[in-house]
Amino acid sequence: MGRAYLIVSGKGGTGKTTVSTSLALALAQMGRRVLIFDGDVGLRCCDLLMGMEDLVMYDAGDVLENRCTLAEAATAHPQTPSLHLLSAPQMATPGDMSKKAIAELIAEAKQQYDDIFIDCPAGIGRGLKNVWMAADDAILVATPDDTSLRAAERVSSMLFERRQLHAGLILNRIDHFLIWVNEEKRPGEIAASLDLPLIGGIPESYDVYRGILMHKTALECDSASVRRAVLRIAKRLAGQNVSFPRFYRVQNQNP
Repeated sequence: MGRAYLIVSGKGGTGKTTVSTSLALALAQMGRRVLIFDGDVGLRCCDLLMGMEDLVMYDAGDVLENRCTLAEAATAHPQTPSLHLLSAPQMATPGDMSKKAIAELIAEAKQQYDDIFIDCPAGIGRGLKNVWMAADDAILVATPDDTSLRAAERVSSMLFERRQLHAGLILNRIDHFLIWVNEEKRPGEIAASLDLPLIGGIPESYDVYRGILMHKTALECDSASVRRAVLRIAKRLAGQNVSFPRFYRVQNQNP
């Protein structure tokens, strides 16, 4: 039986989908069976970030309308066949989707995959509420700025109140230099202020954006530090004990 993760963010621009696709690819390369469920109905983009836009034949809407099976709609990644993508329908709205039907679809997927990443639309709208009943865990992606963190706190509170999901935190676009000069808080300090467990952090890198332009995930970009960060997070999700970099920790925290 697999586990379904909500991948959420309080606002747009945090790199949530980049994180989702990168972690999914990393786990698949570790030998796990992984499905990305693109939950952004009407605005799908996982296929573009994974370079699979020309491979998708069916989407989740087709499965829900019984026009095809999950196996037919889940498109295999061309280089990593244990990774599959179930795209969101483009010509639909979140209101067209049945929460019960989505939950049943995710339950079916959990019989076939080790990990299901539900890449949710940003914010707390209908798109998130359509899929949250199907999830076992939640991963909140945020950037270290106050506007993103305020929105992240709101989403994490709602997930706990409505679903009793205590989200884990991934901080994206961490700037090591700004931490060094005390202009940006350490990841451990941010996680503690939000009362969320820290899953990991990914450093800021221009190479990630260059990769996006070439339809590559952050795991495939030219930045070694970004690739290492993604792999550390993936290993933690797979149950491995992976230590955090020293500068992530709260100052004066014991090693």
